[in-house]
Amino acid sequence: MEKLTIGITTFSKRFSYLENIVNQIRKLTDYDILIVVNGDYKEDFNDDYRKNVLNLCLNYNNVYPIFFTEQRGLSKLWNTLIIHSKTNWNLLINEDIEIETDDIFNVFKHDPIFNEPDLIRINGSFSHFFIHKKRIDELGYFDERLLGFGEEDGDITYRYLKMYKKYFIDRSSGGIKNLVIYDRDENIKPGVWKYSLFNRVFAGFLNDDSIDIDKKYIFDENGIKGMFDFPVKSNLQNIKQYPYESFFNKNKIKL
Repeated sequence: MEKLTIGITTFSKRFSYLENIVNQIRKLTDYDILIVVNGDYKEDFNDDYRKNVLNLCLNYNNVYPIFFTEQRGLSKLWNTLIIHSKTNWNLLINEDIEIETDDIFNVFKHDPIFNEPDLIRINGSFSHFFIHKKRIDELGYFDERLLGFGEEDGDITYRYLKMYKKYFIDRSSGGIKNLVIYDRDENIKPGVWKYSLFNRVFAGFLNDDSIDIDKKYIFDENGIKGMFDFPVKSNLQNIKQYPYESFFNKNKIKL
């Protein structure tokens, strides 16, 4: 059975949740943990926060931080976790969840669905999902034109449906609690709830005079609905990101 890397996204307002989830994971498994630490929008990176994250990593084996000193979008963070892992399979999670049992790791170890590369959502949420490097490479990675937070799940769902003519797989797992914390970067304009206005406008579901940008999706009654509120078609070309990652993964054993 292949090994797994666990990737966690976080930022300065959620350090206590990060501490909690790393501690919970380490009680259950010794899989590598990668932590992508985001910067705050239009602010210098807090040095005390940096030290706290580093000290947290020092308390456990096989926990590796990746820092962005400038705020970047969730798509960028997810792509970074996938690229920096040394395993094909990756479990990407938010830090505002709790993992109380090893059910999710047993699903990975024993469910035959993991014998083939794919995107596999857990309990119907992108707060915790598995992604194989071959699958995300085929899809072209998460769209980093989504500069803020929100719409990444709807975008990748649309692209998955368009490419494979089917929905990705959902699996159930006990022992996971999604806390759904509102904490957000207050310097970023919100669109819907805590999610970024920019992403909502770019995706094509809101208009705002302060953001003049071509929309990625437009309404089409014959289009794909997926996770969106209405059927849409793509209005902008998807450019494959990280084109050399597949070359690296195929040829690294030849070094």
